[in-house]
Amino acid sequence: MKHIVKPTLLAALIAGVLSACSMAPRYHQPQVEMAETFPRAAASDQQTGSVAAANLGWQDYFADERLKQIISLALTNNRDLRVAALNVEAVRAQYVIQRADRLPALAATGNGGRSRVAQDLSAMRDATGQQTSYIAESYNVGLGVTSFELDLFGRVKSLSDAALNQYFQQKQVRDSTQISLIASVAKAYFDECIAQAQMDLSSRVLMSREESKRLIDLQFKSGVISQVEVDVAEAQIETARADYAAAKQARDQAHNALTLLVGKPLPDDLPAAAPLSQQFVNAELPVGLPSTILYQRPDVRAAEFALKSANASIGAARAAFFPRISLIGGIGSGSNDIGHLFNGPNRTWSFTPQITLPIFTWGQNKGNLDLATARKNIAVAQYEQTVQAAFRDVADALVARDSLKKQYEAKLRGEQAQTNRYKLTQLRYKHGIASSLEQLDAERDSYAAQQVLLRTQQTLLENRADIYKALGGGLNQQTVAPAANTTVTTTTTTTTTTVQ
Repeated sequence: MKHIVKPTLLAALIAGVLSACSMAPRYHQPQVEMAETFPRAAASDQQTGSVAAANLGWQDYFADERLKQIISLALTNNRDLRVAALNVEAVRAQYVIQRADRLPALAATGNGGRSRVAQDLSAMRDATGQQTSYIAESYNVGLGVTSFELDLFGRVKSLSDAALNQYFQQKQVRDSTQISLIASVAKAYFDECIAQAQMDLSSRVLMSREESKRLIDLQFKSGVISQVEVDVAEAQIETARADYAAAKQARDQAHNALTLLVGKPLPDDLPAAAPLSQQFVNAELPVGLPSTILYQRPDVRAAEFALKSANASIGAARAAFFPRISLIGGIGSGSNDIGHLFNGPNRTWSFTPQITLPIFTWGQNKGNLDLATARKNIAVAQYEQTVQAAFRDVADALVARDSLKKQYEAKLRGEQAQTNRYKLTQLRYKHGIASSLEQLDAERDSYAAQQVLLRTQQTLLENRADIYKALGGGLNQQTVAPAANTTVTTTTTTTTTTVQ
């Protein structure tokens, strides 16, 4: 028995050492050419102690309690996010299946039978030498390895590594979906709020113009003004009505978009919306960081895991050129008497090694290797494209932020000037100094300035959501403190994850 065990253990040890080999190319993260810092980063962004967007919880970034509750509902019920999470589970199951090939598959078997052998077919004879029938019994039990490939050239390991990286990739896709969902919910909510504000503005202007129209009608009947002033006042009333209808349409469509993103009708007990000027906590995101923080964005990490998976597939394609050794074996016991089934002399065993050596595959293995190499090159290009697109997302959002701030401040001053002009013109009109046309013209310009200011404010709010998304914010509900003494580099470390 000792002579049997020692060679077996030695063979298992050698197989384990050889199975650690891999023919996959050594992975190197591609270096993408881009600026070291983001353009147009404000001086305030360089402040120390600021929380990076990826660590800033969305509960601490958005200030409107109504919006926070809507985001929470969307994270629970949104179908796109649910599908992304289920895809993670599906890919995880595929990895578990692929990983199982690296270990021997053990199976227990057992069978038994009784049969009557006919007299003419029997080899048993009685005392007189005549053939006689009898009852035949047979019982067998065993435990064996159905098929186990000695992974001498890393084919199975490469396939397992490829499946593992696909699992990591899908997890990052799920995280990217969540980030996009939060930004989409916020922008749809801002659209609804702005549309409601435009409805309120149009309603106030409509009431004011209808009141002015009644005064103009009285003046027209008295012969003080001409039909021109009456027609201008009527046209402005219809313009306000059309603007109200358009704003109502925009609000209803934004509400429908929110309902779709949330995945169910919005509850009636949500808190009231906060003013447009109080939608965010008064803190700018720290964008004056090295551009290498983009490597932590989920979409960039997903592209890198896809590249790692393609790299591992090359190892499997290379290993296909070499022999494959499979082992089949088992131990058990057999007897024609169930009572003696487990007696020592009735033990059985079998050992069936098999080797397959490719000789003529008519270019199949070469084609598979070329295909795996091409897919890796595609993955490299896609990874570089993803990084460059991420950099542009942040750069565009920063350029827009600086410009929109200046636009909003300028249009706010312009709106205030138009409002003051309208108030002064009303006073002049009441004292008979200004004509009705001057009063209508001042009111029209003030109304237009308020509409433009609302649209600019809407774009500015959406830009804040875009910056948060572009910098990878939205994965954490509450703010997470960054790890101490952590520097962001372009080197990706190997992640060890246990998948049950």
